[in-house]
Amino acid sequence: MKAAQRRPARQRFGKHARSVMADRRWVLLPLCARAAWLQLTDIGDVMPELRQPPAGRAVQEDELCRLLGADQAELQAALRPLLERDVMEKVGSGYRLKVF
Repeated sequence: MKAAQRRPARQRFGKHARSVMADRRWVLLPLCARAAWLQLTDIGDVMPELRQPPAGRAVQEDELCRLLGADQAELQAALRPLLERDVMEKVGSGYRLKVF
């Protein structure tokens, strides 16, 4: 089979779950933050700017809402503990996932 005809590697969602749930911060987080953390690790695999944003191009809050299918109040409830536990970090006017 030629390289151009190869299928792209199949994405295995949830592959980070074991390492995330083994993190000592996991038990300290509310359920909304746990769910967001797991989803963001999967999103970070296909959206590298979530993990390592280029200068001035961090993922904005409205984009996170869209990606997670959450409204702004729900996202704020999940983000606050993730920021406090150093899982996410504020970068300029956006956010970066520090732990995955």
